[in-house]
Amino acid sequence: MTNHKTLMCLALTALIAAAAHPAQAQTYTKQAELELAATGDAFQVGSRRFRVAPSAVPAPVSDRTDPAKDVIVAGYEVKLRAPDAAAPKSRSKRDLSATATTAAAGPVADGGALGVAVAEEGGRAVLVTQRLNVYVGDIGVVAGLASATGGKVTYSSALGGNAVIEYASVDAALAAMKRIQGARGVKEVSPEIIQSRIMTR
Repeated sequence: MTNHKTLMCLALTALIAAAAHPAQAQTYTKQAELELAATGDAFQVGSRRFRVAPSAVPAPVSDRTDPAKDVIVAGYEVKLRAPDAAAPKSRSKRDLSATATTAAAGPVADGGALGVAVAEEGGRAVLVTQRLNVYVGDIGVVAGLASATGGKVTYSSALGGNAVIEYASVDAALAAMKRIQGARGVKEVSPEIIQSRIMTR
């Protein structure tokens, strides 16, 4: 009987302690937070698939940047803006491994010339520029594509069958990419990305 009362007392004490100390909020590394924030447009560069992190803002590294904790890409520290009620909800870790073709799209932070995207495999962060790499069968269609989407051709090669179209912002480039994809004569189109000081072209 005594043992039973003792166990009841211990159980009651445990319940009171649990009520007095709610579970601590789950914490994530900055890399994990960035992966969860990648809820924007998806695009593919070669065989790699990326997803934009709308709330991510690249800022030049400073004395306060900690390479052991912060996400750094090509001399920029990736920071996240405070959550916004209008922004898409963050995905779970299970969602990060999914290859769904639809996404809750959101604008790149501040509508600037550099955005941030995350590789769906491995979680590697890259910077996204306001330029599109376009591969075509006939280089003559590029000028029309640029004009129709509000861009400017900054590079073209008839021999290589590729061109670069520049836009006012990353948002504008991503919107134009959707219009250019599937256009007659277009083989492939993707944003120009920067990773470890190497720019894709």
